[in-house]
Amino acid sequence: MLLNSKLIIIGDGIFWDTNAALSLSHDGYQINDSLFICDGKKSSATVRAIPFSTYDGFAIKNILANVLNISSALISRFCDFTEIIQHRCRDLKIPFCFTNISNKPQFIERFCRGHRYALQETTIFDDQLTPLDFPEEQPKFLLAKHNFKNISQHFIRTFVNSFADKDVDVLAYYAETRMLRSNFSQNIHSDKRSIRALICDIDGTCTDGFKIYGEDGSEWKRFSLADIQALKNWNASGRLSFLITGELGLIPKKFAAQCHISDEHLAMNAGRKKVQILCEICKKFKLHPSEVAYIGDDMNDLGAIEYLIKENGIAACPANAMPLIKNTSNIRQLKVAGGFGAVAEFINSLGKSNL
Repeated sequence: MLLNSKLIIIGDGIFWDTNAALSLSHDGYQINDSLFICDGKKSSATVRAIPFSTYDGFAIKNILANVLNISSALISRFCDFTEIIQHRCRDLKIPFCFTNISNKPQFIERFCRGHRYALQETTIFDDQLTPLDFPEEQPKFLLAKHNFKNISQHFIRTFVNSFADKDVDVLAYYAETRMLRSNFSQNIHSDKRSIRALICDIDGTCTDGFKIYGEDGSEWKRFSLADIQALKNWNASGRLSFLITGELGLIPKKFAAQCHISDEHLAMNAGRKKVQILCEICKKFKLHPSEVAYIGDDMNDLGAIEYLIKENGIAACPANAMPLIKNTSNIRQLKVAGGFGAVAEFINSLGKSNL
């Protein structure tokens, strides 16, 4: 089992950035080069909001809890934004959430004793605690900022996925995102490769990889205005575009509408079925894979990327994609990070070299 742990304790600076609070207005949600799209109706109220990593959420909810059966506890020193933090914990099914905790080490020791967790079986993700905070019995692993000078914004995802090829259960989970043998009909041919369709992952590709929670219960995501304009131009040229996401809700639909993409070209709740959806798109719209371009950034995009490259399609990833994605043979590594114009960069490169 990953880390031989039974409990993950997540602290401030890892679960959310204490300096990242935003003020967002439902009426004016365009800021600089970004468009903030909300899941609710417009109102005149301005709300305080906190961004949370969708990648870390996926790692906590799916890999740690469902695959490895490791419980999580959120322990925060802050009393501000308590309702927002609790909302995020409920969404991720984190069973324990505590805020306004002044003495974390003491609280953690008491909590572990009360719930019969040994500290040696506990992993702590925190940017302030150190091993010296636990003089009697130390956690088996303690990952703190003092150990990681360049701690990433999506630290939990990066850490968990670094063990993907070492843990049989985690590896099996990700293997389901890949389809080595496709049932795609090979009677669709393309005499000359010309990219006719673009398929985009949403989270981390069209967004910056964060979900934003407002104090009024609203949820938001940040999108690049450059990506939206590039997708509009792509569609206006007569070519096809599709969006694939593992999530449900109004935000993907609102983003699609901004890009002039119909609901028919939006696949939600895709999860580990992206290769299957890719093949269904090809069949329905009579596309050969060599006529398709795909951009994605995370592990559940790997199967679609590998399949397209094998069939002479084109695949790309944002600058901040997972290492396993970036290391895929013949993938185009973009210079721009997801949510800041990566899709626009990819579309621009397609216009210059493939059309």
